[in-house]
Amino acid sequence: DRFIKMLIFCMEYFQRYMVVPGRIENLSVIVDLQGLGISQVPISALAEVYSVMSHHYMGRVYKFYVCNVSYVLSSIAGMVKALLTDRQKQKLTMLDSVNDLRQDFALHQLEQDLGGSREAFTTFFPFPLTPGPFEAGFSGGATEDAVEGGHVVLTHAGALGRLWDPKASAQENARLNYGPKAASIFEQCGLPVPPEARFDYGEHDAQDAEADVEGCDVGNTVSTDVGTPGTALDETDTSATAKAMPPAIEVDDSQRGPTGSGFFCCRA
Repeated sequence: DRFIKMLIFCMEYFQRYMVVPGRIENLSVIVDLQGLGISQVPISALAEVYSVMSHHYMGRVYKFYVCNVSYVLSSIAGMVKALLTDRQKQKLTMLDSVNDLRQDFALHQLEQDLGGSREAFTTFFPFPLTPGPFEAGFSGGATEDAVEGGHVVLTHAGALGRLWDPKASAQENARLNYGPKAASIFEQCGLPVPPEARFDYGEHDAQDAEADVEGCDVGNTVSTDVGTPGTALDETDTSATAKAMPPAIEVDDSQRGPTGSGFFCCRA
């Protein structure tokens, strides 16, 4: 039960701080079965993960990578894979070697035991995210001068997105809600500033926007190669997700958010 709560917390964090509404942004899941025999594989937990992801976070997973699979497990997995749909097969990748992950990830995004250059994690929250570059196989390390504060570009309402309103214009429907520091962050990143991010906040508007991220000093950084946010809209109805969620995990406010970097690390 606690494991599923942690999964939901991570997914909600991802949706709030690591993606932009209207863009098709996904995450990848790496399942490491190192040292596990057939009797040690947490089948029930994996089934719950599949249920949560397929019912409440549909379309969010790009691929499942399964590595360090024993010969026995590999044989069983082959039989199970034969029962999957073509779409499910496309998302499941059984790796012969952890070094195969380099074909899809920059090395500084992967721990050393997964074929990368990063030391193994010992602290998992705040999330140890890193900025780009994100090119597959990149070995030059993370950007050292990444711009901080990417999590405040969008307000809370901006991160949620909106349903398409046929009565409104295309421009109104595509408009994102930017925070008071958005224009400055875009400029520091060398990115075009969206017109709707260039406006003067009134005193109360600025206070409301700041309150939107109060207590969420995530300390993230933005890699300057992320491009301009898209303009399509997220039409997903999240009401069913909210109703089905277990109680939230209590988090120490003094430990909120990732230290270091990586607001746009959506492939990590």
